[in-house]
Amino acid sequence: MNASNTSYKTGANHLQEMDNVEHLERLTRMKTLPVLLPTLMISTVQEEGRLLADMLVSVPNVKLTHVSTSQVDASYFQAHRLLVLQLPKDHELALQMLESYAGKCEYMLVVGEHFSPELMREAMKAGARDYLPLYGAKEELFKALFDVADAVAKATALAPTFVVLNSKGGCGASFLAAAIADQFACRQEDLKVALVDGDHVQAGQSHLLNQEPEYFFHHALAQAEELDESALIGMMSQLENLHLLSAAPFSQQDRTAVNYLQLPQLMFKLRSCYQAVVVDLSRGPENWANPILMEATTILLVMQDSLASLRSATATVNHLINDLGVARSRIQLVYNRYSPKNRMVSLADAKSTSGVGIVFTVRNDFQRVNTCLDEGRRLSRFAAKEQVTRDVAEICQQLIPMEQESQPSGFWTKLWR
Repeated sequence: MNASNTSYKTGANHLQEMDNVEHLERLTRMKTLPVLLPTLMISTVQEEGRLLADMLVSVPNVKLTHVSTSQVDASYFQAHRLLVLQLPKDHELALQMLESYAGKCEYMLVVGEHFSPELMREAMKAGARDYLPLYGAKEELFKALFDVADAVAKATALAPTFVVLNSKGGCGASFLAAAIADQFACRQEDLKVALVDGDHVQAGQSHLLNQEPEYFFHHALAQAEELDESALIGMMSQLENLHLLSAAPFSQQDRTAVNYLQLPQLMFKLRSCYQAVVVDLSRGPENWANPILMEATTILLVMQDSLASLRSATATVNHLINDLGVARSRIQLVYNRYSPKNRMVSLADAKSTSGVGIVFTVRNDFQRVNTCLDEGRRLSRFAAKEQVTRDVAEICQQLIPMEQESQPSGFWTKLWR
């Protein structure tokens, strides 16, 4: 009896794991909505809406609540931005449904098997952004969702995301991610900066910033749906206005520790809580991180002075553009450990071979970089005037320009402020 129960549970767990793997594969192939989209779907009978509900939840960043008309409560409308109505086959009931739910949510989509001219007119009068065939192409539904999400994004203040990505192992992405986040926080004390460690094997950021975290990336992922702003900030290691979401060493090897299905929600909440988000992807463009790469404001691809590194950088650029749909304009090279005099790869070579038009340089300063790596010291604090720090500051200035404080402070200036 016990053996039978154990076997059944193991089989169920295996099926659940298979479902998660399939969902994750869809997640990493599909473009993520730019914002979290709380969506309320209403159908006359809940079972009849199963097909549409499955299509909706397959889109990353759609947070779906599906109810029947008999289960609708007024509180549902307040908690959701988008209302999706699945109209019944009965024409009169469909008209009644449109009339009942018109204007209940900020945005509305209408889905049905057949649309008469009258239904189309009433749907538009009810405020629907679009009306879609139930058995039509999934692409039509996805496009309508993206249109709504874009409208929500334009009305939502979200922080830019800067991904620091190694073209080849050892190019220095972890150090540069920490230095860039540190520089953002140092130059503007009222700017809240989040640094996310995406290396779930070595997990080096907690050592770089000399932290002993209590909570890790996988803890935040597991609770992404429930986390509010104070809870999320409480999970971060805090260094004044620089907050680190650490990775746990070798957590990627444990399938039970990290579940990436909630990644889009976690990134949305980080971008909502902070004014700049820096992500360390020193292990390169791993499959789990595709949603981050596809939505990044800027990808800083790190290379160094070697032909092998340049080849890897070029291959990575092609992967980002051709496989993930990243616009070339969102990719910028960082030539790390750069030496103006003795170099194998010139800046012109880096640009022409990779096809990337913007190349930043960070000078080779072995002594000070090693101090950061070995002692966990922040570059901006102990080497503020050194060239390597000025190079990092220039990258930050290009990413988030900060006005120079050189304005006059006379009487007329104050009067007209």
